[in-house]
Parts: sequence; structure tokens; C-alpha cells
Amino acid sequence: MRIAGRHSLLLGTRWRVVLAALVCLPILSSVGLGTASAATAVSTPTTKATWTKGTTLTGSGGGVDAVSCPTSTFCAAVDHTGAVSYFNGTSWTVPVTIDGTNPLVAVACPTSTFCVATDSVGQYVVMNNGTWGAPTVFDQLDGLSMSSVSCSSASFCVAVGDTSTFAPIDYYYYDGVWTFDSVNLGPTDASAFSSVSCTSTNVCLASDVGGNVTTFTLATSPTITFTHSTVQIDPTTKGFSADSISCVSSVSCVVGSGSNQVSTLIGTTWTTVTPFPVGAFGVQVSCTATTCFANDTNAQAVSSPVPFSTWSTPGTFSSPSQINGLSCYLLAAGAACQAVDFNGYSITISLGVKGVPSFAPATTVFDPPHTLNSVSCASATYCIAVDSAGEAMTYRGGTWSTPKVITTEPLGAHEIRCGASAHPYTTLLCAGIFGDYGAFDLHSSTSAWTPSTNTVGLTYAISCSNSCEYLSPEGRSSGLVGGYLPKIPTNAIATDVSCPAGQSNCIAIDSSGNSYVSRGAQWYLGPRVPTSTSQLLWAVSCTSMSFCVAIDLSGHAYTYNGVKWSSEVKISPLGLYAVSCGATYFCVASDLFGGAYIYNGSKWLKSSVSSGRGALHGLSCASVSSCVAVDASHAYRLTISTDRTKISFTRATLAQSVVGRTVVSVTVSAASAPTGTVTLSARSQSCTATLKKLSALKSAAHCTVKTSRAGLYKFSAVFAGSYGFAATGPTLHNEKITAKK
Repeated sequence: MRIAGRHSLLLGTRWRVVLAALVCLPILSSVGLGTASAATAVSTPTTKATWTKGTTLTGSGGGVDAVSCPTSTFCAAVDHTGAVSYFNGTSWTVPVTIDGTNPLVAVACPTSTFCVATDSVGQYVVMNNGTWGAPTVFDQLDGLSMSSVSCSSASFCVAVGDTSTFAPIDYYYYDGVWTFDSVNLGPTDASAFSSVSCTSTNVCLASDVGGNVTTFTLATSPTITFTHSTVQIDPTTKGFSADSISCVSSVSCVVGSGSNQVSTLIGTTWTTVTPFPVGAFGVQVSCTATTCFANDTNAQAVSSPVPFSTWSTPGTFSSPSQINGLSCYLLAAGAACQAVDFNGYSITISLGVKGVPSFAPATTVFDPPHTLNSVSCASATYCIAVDSAGEAMTYRGGTWSTPKVITTEPLGAHEIRCGASAHPYTTLLCAGIFGDYGAFDLHSSTSAWTPSTNTVGLTYAISCSNSCEYLSPEGRSSGLVGGYLPKIPTNAIATDVSCPAGQSNCIAIDSSGNSYVSRGAQWYLGPRVPTSTSQLLWAVSCTSMSFCVAIDLSGHAYTYNGVKWSSEVKISPLGLYAVSCGATYFCVASDLFGGAYIYNGSKWLKSSVSSGRGALHGLSCASVSSCVAVDASHAYRLTISTDRTKISFTRATLAQSVVGRTVVSVTVSAASAPTGTVTLSARSQSCTATLKKLSALKSAAHCTVKTSRAGLYKFSAVFAGSYGFAATGPTLHNEKITAKK
């Protein structure tokens, strides 16, 4: 488990993807999506790599996106798989599907008997008197997404969003009919809408990502007209981008920014303040007639009494949470809110001392996301994938099992790492990070996951070999090694650890670019990875203590040869997320947008994954020619076509077959000239030589070995294998060594 800052824990089970995406935003602003920059050192696609189409492992349920509460005893929450749940003031109902598998992104309930939900594919669903109608398209426009909806009553609503070209678009609902706003938006209205809020007077205000607010007004007499006007929220605040808006009247609104700011409308004047610390982002707002609440995606909240100009100090939710929805309501004394997060938690936010919000989470989740988080393979034919609903799916010899619940810990399973095993059905050792970042172990002897007895506190990084190693963010080590990572900087945390198969030592990294090497159950400061502190070293995978690959969030890869780390190699313009190595000549790294890159021992190659569904959350390469990867719901298998190879000894000349100085030469042939190394040995002498291309089908290598006396010698040659070429050997050869003349 890897993070790049302690506050990242508050992003919930998707914190790795969310944080990595934020770090990569500056990169995306300078390069086009899916295009490699000129400095990216990646070769043309490899024809030897083949990804399977993808097997669906999970795809049902979870991922709460929005909530609406007209009263303290009725809320409706919609999720990422087209389902809705209801809150009665005490508990939530089981999610019910109302929109197929389409992600529902917004919901508005002006009363407990009328709601409107919108989805990411340009549809709306209406509930009347407790019954939801069929999903209906707003328009036939391709790529239409309605990101927000608000209703002042059961007879008037406005939905806003954007088209496939990110142009703003809106519709209004009046007396049961949705109508496209046919008034053309002007040049100042070019930014996509982010949120909308309707008042009781049939006036709605919509914010956009360009920092503007558009006021929509419905007039019903003498004829129905729908008009709008747009103003910039606060021209004095540069780069202001609006994420959310909440209004109690047409002259009293609050807008939450994309960073740590809020802007308040009083009359006709907007005023921007900064109630959140630096590093906050994605401010959501919800206002009642007396109090306005604002929270960010770091689960911090502030409040302000009417007229919403003076904000409290932040209150902080102490548990991991990526709050996606916030809806506030009046109480007999004061106000409160229901917040929902991606992990399916319901959190009550109320006013504390001096208006500082306090958080009271429910004890259980009501709609956990079934999102694949990690995969680990003990062999090429045995893998385990886990999801954020606490389920595991097992790959056995070509087939994935159905999901099985392995933990009821809230937040589910974040990460899994298994040690290599030639017989995983009977000899298996795995470690997992579940729930509130606790460590769990799986032993084949018990076939059950149990809390690890080797750890203290939170666990963020794990790896298994003969035993398992666990690291806390502060660098506390337990299990295989123990102690602490030495001299870890105060502004850095341990981000990953890798313990090579069959060994009792490990290599760890921190976010600032330090590496750490264990020897004899003790950690030592290793050579520095030549990355800048802004690049956030993220993940590492080692096949031995003399070969590792590390990646950072800026798209660089680094190799380790047991002595030092290589210089950075830019392999992705979109930032890297995961890495796994099966051999010194076979590693796979993934980026945040579904791209994969293969290291063949000397260079990185492009690889096309038939996903298109976002980041590969997990990678595991348990052999020299295959890997398994997972995105949010699918598993993919990568295989490298491998040519058979043959070793032949070349006939020695009389000058070569003499005592003292004996030259041993071989060729390795295949369908094309192989690359890699050959180990040649004679009795106690051996050497390793690099193959050099001899012809289209053949490569050659030779070594000089010491021979002490004349006679018949038995020579051995072993080809270690390389990318696309199978290992072979030992091949034996008898050579007569003659005395020097």
C-alpha cells in the first residue's frame, strides 16, 4: 500500500488513484492525453506482448456519488452503478437499481415523495410518490453528461452538465416536462457547468469550472419563458474554478472552489475567502436558511451562520473518507448534514463549539463499492484479487472464482501481496491490508485471513517472501526485518517495499527518493534514487537484491543493479502507478489512464491493454513471460510469446583448446537472433558472457576459462533466457584439452 502524504489516507479506498491523478495534473496540462512527449524514452510497441480481452470479476454495487436530504428523516443517495438508497433518520436501506449499470452522479429531492437523479450518459430518472420511472435521455447528443440537478419543488428543476466537447448545457423541468434551454450561451458561458442550486422563487444559479455563475429564471406568466445571465464570481481571484454551489435565495449563495476557497454572494457582491489550509481541494457546500457547511475531499469541514461571511475553523473527520455528497437540513435548534462517501459510509455532520463541525460516522457501510484494488500471483497459475467490498477472487489454472467475502472490515481490502510458491494450493503465504489499514495474513494451513500479530499501528506497505514484511508510513518495520527505516526525512513516508522470492532481505523506498536495504534483519540506508522531491517515488519491485525497478508519479522509471540506481528514464507522460517484475528482462509498469509499458532488460516498450476503463490498480508478474493486471472491475492477463532456443558449442581450434588458456564458444539459435547472457563453466570455473548477433537466427558468445592440465573436460552452457526467448540448458560438451607446445 502506497501513499505520498498522510492526508492522502483521507481519500478512502480510491486514495491512490485520486492522489496520483492530482500529482499528474500539471503533466496533463502540457501534453495531450494518450500522446507521448518527445522526451519519453519508450520504443515502438512490441509484437510479442498479448493482453487478454479482460474477465469481469466484479461490477455490482457501490461507490456512492451524491445525496439529497429535504428533511432530517429522509435522504436519497445514488451510487456509481445506478442504484439508490434511502435514509430514514436512523438507518439506510439496501441499494436498489434504478438506472441499469449507468453511474448516477447527482440527485435532488425537494420533498420525500419527489426526486430526480441524473447519470453520466445523459439520462434522468424521476421518482413520484416512491416509484421511480424508467431512465430517459435528455437529448440524443453523444457524450452528454448531466453533472448536477436541483429542484425548488416537485414541479420545477434545472439540470446542468456538459457535452462531449465540454461545452455547457442545461435543461429545465416544469410541470412534468423536461425542456432544452434553447437560448444560446454567450462567449462568457463557454465553461462546463459544475453544479446548480435552485431557490423557492423558480430562480436557479449554476456554477462552472471557469469561475462563473449563471442565473436561470423561469417565468410562467403570461407565457413560459426561461432566461439566463452570467457573471464572473470574483474577478480579483485568479484561477478560481467552481466545484459546487448552494443558494438560499437569488441573492444569497455560497460557491465551493476546486481548491481551498469559498465565495459568498450577498446581494450582488461576491467575496472570496480561504477557510481551508493549503492542500485542500474540491470544496462542496450545502446551506440551510441559517447555516452553511463546506467540506473538502480531505474530510475537513467548516460552517458559517447567515449571511455566510464568517467561517469557523475546520473540523476534521478522523477516519479515511472521500466524501462525495453533502446535504444539509434544518433542525429544531440549528442545522446538520448527511454526508456520504465513496466507500458507502453515512456521516452525520453537526455544529460543535464555536461552529466547528463535528463528524459522527455510521458504524457500518450501506453501499460499499465493489472496486478491484489489488492482485497478487503466487505462481503463473494462481492469483488472488481483492476489492473494496472485502471480497476476494481466486485465479486457478485459467479460471477466476466468484467473489467471496474475506473481511467485513469497513473499507474492505486495499492491498494483497503473496510470496512465490511452486505449490500454492498447499503452500501459500500472503499479507493483506484491510479496513482502517490493518495488516492481515493468509496461511495455506488455515485457509483463512487473520489479523497479523507482527504489526503495530497502521500498515501502508507489504511484501512476502519466506515471511512477510510490513511497513508503517513512518518507516516502522515488522515481520521479516523489523526496526525502523533509518534517516527517513520528516516530510517523507515509506511508500513501498519488495522482498525478492526465496530471500530473507528486502528493499524499501520512501516518497522523497531514498532507498533502504535490509541485511541480517536490520535496515540500512541504501543508494539514493536520482529523483527530485516533487516526483514522489511511488512503487518498487525486485527479483533479487541486485535487480529492482522503481517508478515515480511523474512517469519515470529507475533500475537498481545491487550497487546503485540508474538515472531516470521517462516512460509515460501521464505518470506511473504500479510496477511488477518477473525477471531482470521482464517488468511491467502501468500509468493512470490504462497504459502499460514493458521493460525487456534494456529498454521500455509500449503495450496496448484492451481496457479503456482507467488505471490498472494492480499488477503481478509471477513468471518470466506472464502478468496479471486488474482495473476497477476486470482482470487482464499479459503473455509474452517465447521462442524456443538451442545451444550449440562451436568447434574449438587447436590454439583455443590448450592448458591454461581455453576459449569456450557457443551459439544460441531461435526463430530470430536471441539476446541475453550465457553462463559457461568447466569443472569449478565459470563465466557469464553476453550474446552478440551472428546472423538473423543465431547469436554467439565466448569465455576464456582456466584449465590446469591436459585431458578431457566437460563444459556446460546455460542460456538464462531473455525477453521473448526461452531459457535452455544446461547443454554439455566434452572437449579435449592439450598441453601447450
